[in-house]
Amino acid sequence: MRTILALGLTSVLVATTCAQVVLGNGNGGIRAVNALATAGQQEQPLEWSRRDFTDNTNSEIFGFFPAYTIRSDDVLFDFFGNNMGFGGATTPVTITTVDSLRSAPYNWPTNFTVPQYLFRQGGAYTNRNDSGDHGVIGPVWIKYELDDSNPNGWNVTKVQVFAWDVRDITHKSSATKTRSFSDTAAPFRIDVYVAQNDPNPASDPQSDPNWTLVGTLSKADGTLPNVCEWDPNTGNTFGECPQATLDYLNGNNSLGLKFYEDPTNEIWYSTLNVSGQSGIKYVALVIPQGNQYGADATLNASNRTNNSLRYTNITDVRVIAGPEGPEGDVNGDGCVDDADLLIVLFNFGNAGGDGDVNRDNLVDDADLLIVLFNFGSGC
Repeated sequence: MRTILALGLTSVLVATTCAQVVLGNGNGGIRAVNALATAGQQEQPLEWSRRDFTDNTNSEIFGFFPAYTIRSDDVLFDFFGNNMGFGGATTPVTITTVDSLRSAPYNWPTNFTVPQYLFRQGGAYTNRNDSGDHGVIGPVWIKYELDDSNPNGWNVTKVQVFAWDVRDITHKSSATKTRSFSDTAAPFRIDVYVAQNDPNPASDPQSDPNWTLVGTLSKADGTLPNVCEWDPNTGNTFGECPQATLDYLNGNNSLGLKFYEDPTNEIWYSTLNVSGQSGIKYVALVIPQGNQYGADATLNASNRTNNSLRYTNITDVRVIAGPEGPEGDVNGDGCVDDADLLIVLFNFGNAGGDGDVNRDNLVDDADLLIVLFNFGSGC
């Protein structure tokens, strides 16, 4: 009996102390987007697409529905009952390697496979597509619901975004395509927000006080991959995928790993590390500056007017939760100390948010007492 009890306690400890995926891997779903196109119809500016497009080489669907931004094996619906598409599954999709990556110095195999969720994308109409003007129209956002198996929410530690297009950079999607070209729809910047409560799913996380900005991923600081820029050596008005990015995919990275060897490795994701955010039930991504094409001054001024230049797409989003710290550990560093006490004091009187330890939507004496009674725990 003691042995069984000990094993049971061990399993509980493992379950509560290991990091887990709470969005993606079949968990979570789409809560809402800022604007949604009519299914099967052409999008209007700032709407998220709900049209399917089929690849010419492997006949696979590559986009675009909001549900294609997360791994899921089911049709997903948002809070309002809108069909958001069949989430990307793990079904293998064959990549026919583009000619330039099959030859020296890369020497990739003729074919390899990626899971369906890395071939499909979700996207929104963010940029103008006029000759000489491909600038951003405005911001778009998408809200996600995390795995609902924990009624108290999650201690979010990582938000990961696969922010480039496998099909454009590695796949011979047409008979005439001979080399990698840039993903013109890759985001220039992504702002990441989290919330414990979201009473109005249609609200903009940028202005809704229930939402907290926890960080930014950006091409400007290298936290989003640079996959689209003007190259005067080629004069390609679709933009180029820089050599440094191709080298990274070919093993010039911390793992010495080539993309085709392990396409799902987290090294291909842009990762935002998050701390001090417990009780989280929702995560939102805001794309405020459109795509990388429009953010490049030379490409923005080009006379190219292809419809693909209108969109900003993302491939896969994952949220990782870690173990909860001791009660009163406001900043999530595992120790209840002065830093936690100061967070409560600086936010005293606020309607929830940072310092609301007991999650009653008010930072007050009750939160202060929780920190004081647990002071020193975990330190």
